[in-house]
Parts: sequence; C-alpha cells; structure tokens
Amino acid sequence: MTTLSVLDEVTWAGAPVAGERTRALLRALVEAGPRGASEGALVEEIWGRDDVPANPSKALQVVVSRARTATDSSAIERTPRGYRLTLQAGDVDAWSLRPEALRLAAEKRYAEALPLLERLVRLDPDEEVTEAVLRAVAAVHGVPAALERFETYRTGLADGLGVDPSPRLRAVHAELLARDRPVRSGLRHDADVLIGREQDAAEVSALLKGSRVVTILGPGGLGKTSLAQVIAHGAEQPVVHFVELVGVTAPEDLVSEVGSALGVRDSVAHRDRLTPDQRADVRSRIAQQLDGVPTLLVLDNCEHIVAAVADLVAFLVATVRDLTVLTTSRSPLAIGAERVYPLGRLGTYDGSELFRRRAVAARPGVHLDEGRVDEIVTRLDGLPLAIELAAVKVRAMSVDDIARRLENRFELLRGGDRSAPDRHQTLVAVIDWSWNLLSERDRKAMRWLSVFHDGFTLAAAEAMLGADTFAAIEELVDQSLLTVVEAPLGFRYRMLETVREFGRMQLIDAGEDAAARAAQRAWARDYADASAGRIYSPQQFDAMDELRAEESNLADILRQVLADDEAESVIRLFCAMGVFWTIAGEHQRVIMLAGPVADLLAEWEPPPELLEKTRLVLALLLFGAAVTGGSGLERLMTILDRVGADAADPQLRVMLKVMQAMAGSVAGGTGRSLENELADLVTDPDQEVRARAYTFLSHERENLGDPEGAVAAGREALRLTGTDGGLWPQAMLHAQLSGLYAQLGRLGEAAEHAREAVPVLRRLGADDDLVQTNAILVTYAVEQGRLDEAAEILAQLAEEQPRGGFGSRGAVHGARAQLLLAQGRVGEGLALFREVVETMGEMPFPGFTDDPDLVPWRVAAEAVTVVACARHGEGAEGSDLFEALMGKAPRLVSEERRAQDYPVTGMVLLALGLWGLLRDALPREESVRLVVLADRFGYSRSFLDMRWERAVADANRLAPGVLERVCEEYGERRGLALLDEARGVIARLA
Repeated sequence: MTTLSVLDEVTWAGAPVAGERTRALLRALVEAGPRGASEGALVEEIWGRDDVPANPSKALQVVVSRARTATDSSAIERTPRGYRLTLQAGDVDAWSLRPEALRLAAEKRYAEALPLLERLVRLDPDEEVTEAVLRAVAAVHGVPAALERFETYRTGLADGLGVDPSPRLRAVHAELLARDRPVRSGLRHDADVLIGREQDAAEVSALLKGSRVVTILGPGGLGKTSLAQVIAHGAEQPVVHFVELVGVTAPEDLVSEVGSALGVRDSVAHRDRLTPDQRADVRSRIAQQLDGVPTLLVLDNCEHIVAAVADLVAFLVATVRDLTVLTTSRSPLAIGAERVYPLGRLGTYDGSELFRRRAVAARPGVHLDEGRVDEIVTRLDGLPLAIELAAVKVRAMSVDDIARRLENRFELLRGGDRSAPDRHQTLVAVIDWSWNLLSERDRKAMRWLSVFHDGFTLAAAEAMLGADTFAAIEELVDQSLLTVVEAPLGFRYRMLETVREFGRMQLIDAGEDAAARAAQRAWARDYADASAGRIYSPQQFDAMDELRAEESNLADILRQVLADDEAESVIRLFCAMGVFWTIAGEHQRVIMLAGPVADLLAEWEPPPELLEKTRLVLALLLFGAAVTGGSGLERLMTILDRVGADAADPQLRVMLKVMQAMAGSVAGGTGRSLENELADLVTDPDQEVRARAYTFLSHERENLGDPEGAVAAGREALRLTGTDGGLWPQAMLHAQLSGLYAQLGRLGEAAEHAREAVPVLRRLGADDDLVQTNAILVTYAVEQGRLDEAAEILAQLAEEQPRGGFGSRGAVHGARAQLLLAQGRVGEGLALFREVVETMGEMPFPGFTDDPDLVPWRVAAEAVTVVACARHGEGAEGSDLFEALMGKAPRLVSEERRAQDYPVTGMVLLALGLWGLLRDALPREESVRLVVLADRFGYSRSFLDMRWERAVADANRLAPGVLERVCEEYGERRGLALLDEARGVIARLA
C-alpha cells in the first residue's frame, strides 16, 4: 500500500500533509528519486530563486523537521550533499506509477497508459515521460492533439527556461508531423479483397512490430505480393515505400532501382554506368532519405537478386534507426536480422471461395458444383494464382471439364489477368521463374525427385542422386520449390503437386524418366527389405513406423512394378507392405492385389534367394482368399505347390501349414473340415506351430457357432505365444479374446483383455482392431453405468481419428448409439443405428463373392437395429428392416451357400424372434424357436439389447414354458446340427 502520495494532493498514510513548504519539500524529494537532492536544489524548489531565506540551511532544516513530524521520523535522512527519502518504491505513488505508466506505453496500451502519464507528467515532466505522453495522446486523441500538446510543451520551455526541446523530442515531433501527412509510395489500390489471408496479414504485421526485417517466403503463385500490399496499406509507420524488383535483371542495378523508387537524386541517370563508389554513395543517400521518421520499406520479388538485396537490407537496418523492412521472396535473405514467415497455401474453404468469386466474375450465372470446386482447389495445391487461372476458364468450359483437364494443368492454365506480370500469365511461367534461377545440379535433383508422390527423406534422395545431394536439397528449399515437414521419423521434403508436375515434365523432356524410375525402385526395394526383416521381431514398432512413413510411396511403386511385370520388385515390396497392411488391419488392400500378383507369379520361377519371400507373399494372399470365400484359392495353391511350402523360417512355415489347412478345407480338396485340419496342427511338437494353429482354431470355432470353444482355443494360443516376433501376436490374441467374451456377453472379462490390447494396437497403428476393441470398452462402461467414462473413450477416438477399416466403421457408431440409449436419448440412438445400417450397406469388400445383400457386416447391423427398434421404438419404427431380414433369412440358411457364418445368422434369427415376440408379429412358439436357434448358433451378445438374459426374460414373459420345452427338444445340438431346423422354421414363416 502507498504511504506517500504526491501525484494529486500530498498525503501520508491517507492523511493530508499540512504546510505549503512541507509539501513542496516532499514533492522535490520524490522527483529527485532515491538518490535525493542537494540542499541548494531543495531550497530553490521550496522558495524559488527570488525568495531565498537569509540562512538557507537553517530554514531547510526547519522544513525537514516539520516534514518528519508530518510523516515519520526516519522518512527523510541526511546525505553528504543534502537529503533523501528512505522509502521503498512501493511506498511512493509516483515512484511505483512511473514504471507502470511507461510499461503500458511501451506495450502500446495507450488508452490505459494515458491517465497514469497525465498524473505523472505534472510531477516529473522529463523527456521520457513527455515522449510517452505525446505518443499516447496521438493514439487516443489523434495526431493533431499530440502536435498541439508538443507546441504547448515547446512554448513552456522557451518562456520558462529559454531553451528548445531535446533532439529526442524533436524527433518525436517530426514523426508526428509525418503521421499527420503520411507517405505511401508504390502501393496498388486493387479492386477486390484478398481472400483467406486475414490471419497471415495479422501474423506478419505482428512480426514487423518486433523484428527489423521480415520475409514473406513461399513459391510463386501463393500471393506474397498481394499480402505485402495489404500489410503495407495497414502499416502503422507514417512512411511506407513499396518497391517492385521484378524488373531488376542484375544485382548491381538494385541500389539504383531502390533509389529511383525513393526519389534519391542521381540514382536514375546513367545508372548502368555506376561505379562501386557511386553505388555506395547512392546507397548512403538512400539511408539518409529513410532516416528521421519510422518507415516501412517493402522490397517485392527478391529471389533472383537475393544476395544483393540481403547486402542492401543489412546495411540499411544497421544505418537507419527507425526503419523496418518487409521483403517477399522465394528464397530467404539469410541475414541475422531476418525473421522468415513461410506463407502457406489456401485451405479448401478459402480456395473454393476464391474460385467461386473469380468464376462468377468471369461468367455470371455459371453452375459451380461444390465438390468439383473443392477437388480443383485441392489438386492445385491451394495456390491462389493457379485457382484464379482455373476459375476464368469457366468462360469457355464447365467446371467438370476444368477438373478433367487438370491432368495437363500447364497447358490448361494460361491467359489470366492481362494486368498481371508476364510471370503470372501462365502457371508454367510461375514455376519457370524459379527453375531459371537453379544450377544444373539443382535442376537434376528437382527432376529426379519429382517421382516421389508423397515426399521423401534425405536418405531417399541420396539413394537416388548420390551422397552429395544435400546441397541441392538445400537450394531447392531456399527457392521454395521444396517444403520441409517435421515428421515423426525426422525431416521430410515435399513438393507442391504443381511443382512436382513441372519437375515430371522436365524429367520427361530430358529423357531421364526411365533412369529416375529405376533409381527410385532400387531405393524402394532396399527400404522394403530392411523394414520387412524386422517386422516380426522385437523391433516391430520401429519397422512399422518406417513402413508407415513411406507407405504411400511404396504402395505407388508397388502398383507400378505390378503393371510393368517386375516380379522381383513385386515380391520384395509386397513382403513388406503385405505384412504391414495385415498388422494394420487393412486386409482389403492385400485382397485387392491378390489377382494381379497371382497373375504375375503364375509362370514366374523365383530365384533361390527369393523363395522365402515368395512363400510369404503366397501365405498372405492365401489367407485373404480363404476369408473371402475362396476366390482365386485354387490358383494360389497351384503356385504354392510349385514353389514349395517347406520354408526355412519357422514362423513362415507355421503360416504356410495353417494356410494349406484353411485352403484345403475351403476348397474341399481333402474332404476334411478346417477344424479337423487344425486339430492335427495343435498337436505339433513345435510350440509356434501349436500357437498359430490354436489362433486359427479359435477363429474357426467362433465361425461355427461355438464361442466357448473359441475362447478355450484363444486362451491356449495366448499361453503359447511369445514376444520374439514382436508384441502384435499377443495383442491380437487379447483383442480376439476380448471380442469372444463380448460375444458371450461377459463384458468384464472382455474389458480385461481389451485393456491389454489397446496400448499395443495404438502404438502399431492397427486402427481397425483398436477401434473395435475400444468399442467393447465403451459398451462395458455403459453396462456398468459409467456413462461419462464411455463418452470419454468415444471422445478420444474422435480426437485421434484412427483410419479404421471395415470392422471399425460401424463399431464407433454402434457404441455411441448404445450410450445415447442409456442416456435416454432414444430418438438419436435409433437414428444412429439406422446410419450404421446405411454405412454398412454401402461398404463393398474386395474378393467377396457371395450375395451382396448377405455381406455379414450389413446383415449384423440390420439385426442389431431391428432389436433396438423392437425394444425402444414406437409404432412401426423398424418394421421395414424386419421385413428386409425376413426376406433375406431363407437365403442366409440356403443349402446353396458355400459357407455359413453361424454367429451372424444367429443375430438375424434373434432379431426376427424378438421382433416377433415384442411386436406380436409372428406366432409366439416360432418366435421362441428362433431365439433358441440364435443361441445355438452362437449369436453375438456384444450389444446390450441383445443380451441372452433379456431374451430369456422376454420369452418367459410372453410365451411361458415354450423356451424350456424347445431347449429340451434340441438337446445338445448346436450350429450345423440345427441348420435344417432353422431352415424349417424360416420356411414355415415365409
């Protein structure tokens, strides 16, 4: 709390201090500061020059004594030269006010600072405070008010002391005069607004307030010049000069060009003959011209003479006190004072808005399909110039035509705004401007590296071009032809698609396309080999990270080598990518390539060093063929018989044994069921063989409607599985057991296994399995009444946005729908279940040869929704789905079906039976038979509305005694043994 106040009336601890001379003494001591003042200075402040007492020292002692009495005996102490206050800064209002007022002024918070400064200036009108007052008045009340205030201050000094203001305050006066008559040279006044750059303008303006030099950096066509113009128009400096350098063809002409733009004498005449001394003289006069008041100098398009610009800017900011420089360039100046602002491309929304405005201006009434416009903007990298060039093409073609013709974008995007510079008249000219600044070494690097669709690392570039590649990469980055992205595994370099297409065009013109492709494929083979060798090892996480980083590039090259029949490259790449996709749960990608790979391998004889890799590829393809119903299975088995299944690697040997067993069962070649084939393998002396066999036996038993047997096999597989092949096998078994326990309705045990699986699945990026396992945790939380916990899990999934596949797309919606029902939001929950049905119905699965109406995920979604509507819906809600399932049921159990998914069929039987009971839509005994058959088919109880306990209660309430009688009738029969019974019931209801 302040003890001594002097800014308004003089008080001590809130009480007024009596005596004019006592108050004058205290004010003088406060103004003198903690060091105090001499006796002479204090006498002059108290009595003035004309009324000095006869004994000044004695008179001063009397006033000091009175002041001590009015305040505190120790408040004033004697010093060798006079007196001083012993108070701390916080004890005196003026001492604490000064730093606060000046701080606010320095932060340009003038509205807050001005009232404090006004109080302070009455006591302590030194030049620092006076300057702050002048600036605050200008900001709050306007420049004319500040000029008037300066004139009052100047007059007071002249009349009172006969002196002029200090040079510092005269400089402030000159600045105020300039702001009263601002200078704006070289600025354009465009007819249209700048779209999508509001945030960029604000951020660059903020940088200019704290940095002497700021460079807006980016490739051609991004709108750097337009952004700089906007910033210059809104600059706070009283003087702004905008100098375009595109016409400067030689570095030695830079100084003359800038001098000419600023009106510096002798900078224009004979500039082509200026000697170094003359250029130095002009440069000095430019500095003199810019000195005096705060100035913003904008130098536009610096990249072609960047070294000369850097030299000039470094000189000017070192010479001129209040100069700020803004440059636009494709290459940074690389000087100490520079702050770089990398300008990003336009987002889809802003880019589409720019396209719409330019298109409507070119042809009012043009039809603009939103999706097509977004596609064009994305393919043009969000480059404003490219978007504008494309938009004006609506004069002569449709938006669809423009999108289709972007394959040859450089031919299409010509002839835009006639007022634009030549380098902005065509898209190719924009890139050509930077291309012409490159050396041949850098041009070759740009040509060859354009073959990478998804960016590249320095190691990949060195593999393509040699060990001394970094210098070329650095130059391409400096020219904004490459962008640097900090990825999880280190830096990656990317080209905008437009730049990459230009590089591809140059590569073809140079006749180097084949050589560059061959070099890229050699890199891809080596990279895939290195990662594949560690993917089934304790280094599994690292191997998956490496393959994920290059997934797009490797997949792209895999498609190329398949098209070119390069069998060796296909094998080496598929060994890595096939396993990667399998672990990541993207099985459809493996299945989609099965046909082309099998075509390639049909007549190809692998060399000895590729036998193992070929066997691994066949194992992956066989698994995909088996799970989709056997399409292409026979051909793959023929290839495997020719290549041989006796793999040297024990884990691969296990896979092949299991795949042969599965293939034999599905193809019907051995006459034995897959369960019997696997029963032989679970007695194998090799523990790894047994572990893998039990894993697949668990899957098969679940499919046959024996979830309890599936759990037993899964638990044994988990017991036998080690971690030598990485953590994925154990995590998948935990996920598998989690699903099986959920299917049995034992959600507590399901959650235990889910929690074991989730961290590993998340780390591996096995998103499909991760989402499904988390969905089980959501359901368990809902069952336990922990609705907030369920919502948190769903929120985390939404934040992480895993790229789940077939199984996960409905799992999240299904889990959220159950949460909504538990929250009493029935309408939203049922609507979300409906959405799941639609999503599943639109989802094809490659290689699935069965009736598309009977795809398992679609049928299961319909069954769950029918049960939910039966329990929670009103009126006829859900009856359409019930009728649809009734129509599908005969085909589901038809003898013509090659394979039967008993749990899914069981879900349909339960849905029909419960709807029949709860809505009185079917004879009750037949409804109960359907419910019991669903149980014997091992239907999934993972959704809360489908719990067996609830179904039993419904049957006993609505058809007493029937369920018990039907169960006794069926005895111990399950699955296949009751399939004919299910056909009979459905036939009677049809």
